[in-house]
Order: sequence, then C-alpha cells, then structure tokens
Amino acid sequence: MVLLDVSDADLYVEYTKQATAIEERHGGRAIIVGAASEVVEGRWPAQRIVVLEFPSLEHARAWYADPEYEAIIPLRHQSARSQVLLIEGFPDDT
Repeated sequence: MVLLDVSDADLYVEYTKQATAIEERHGGRAIIVGAASEVVEGRWPAQRIVVLEFPSLEHARAWYADPEYEAIIPLRHQSARSQVLLIEGFPDDT
C-alpha cells in the first residue's frame, strides 16, 4: 500500500508509467488507485492511496528490491511525499 501527497503531477505520471511495467513483471497489479476519498472517522494521512496486489509477500519484496524499480524511486520522492507499506494478506481460498 502506498500513501501519497503528490506535488508534481507530471513527474508522478512519468513515475507511474515506469513503475507499472515493473509491478506487472513481479505479478503485481493495482487494485485501488484513488484520489477521491471521504474520511468518516478519524484522520487520514494522505491525499491518495494506491493498493497493489502481488501473488505473495515475497513477490512484493522482489518488486521493491528490483534494481530497475530502485532506479525510479527518486522520481516518486521528487513528485510526492509517500509512505510504502508491505502487508501480508490472506491466501485466496476460492
């Protein structure tokens, strides 16, 4: 999960173009990409949220450690304030 406050939309679009291909190589896909939200209780720490789904926590770690992804992290840092969290989910029993 990524929480974002985008400050340079054009640069962020360039980052996402490159990041998406790398995510897909590691079996990832975006399941939530949202800017519009409504806080109904408490405080939310960011303007946007992106939730990526990977086949496993190991796939997510491999994506984040991918040298090609590491090379574009500065684009994200330059275009947005962000927090990245890897969460192990539940296995799909369907």
